[in-house]
Amino acid sequence: MGHRQSETQVKSSFTTDEHGNPTGGVTTMAAPGIAPGSVSPNETAIVIYYQDGIVGDSGQNGAFVEDVIEAARQRLMFFNSNPKFRCRENSLAITKLEEALQWLDWRTRQRDLQGVENTYETHTE
Repeated sequence: MGHRQSETQVKSSFTTDEHGNPTGGVTTMAAPGIAPGSVSPNETAIVIYYQDGIVGDSGQNGAFVEDVIEAARQRLMFFNSNPKFRCRENSLAITKLEEALQWLDWRTRQRDLQGVENTYETHTE
């Protein structure tokens, strides 16, 4: 892959519970021209607070990976809605993001069918 500025600007910190189960976390990106690590609310380009805990226990209190993918998909759809910025690469990226959402939906349906959705139990393939 080519080098993107986001590879060095996007910072993520994820948390786990005492059993090693993924809990919440946060992803940030400083606005252009702001030094990484000195992020305050008015200097932030991205802040994502991820779901902390099981939805069945605490309700939705943060973003899911699907939400982040959907936000990126909508941004690319916005670009493609303007003939000046519509291009094959945007369309392909939209397709791949939609495919990612379909796989994550498949995972959720499998977890639901196997009775492990909203738990820290794994599902079988």
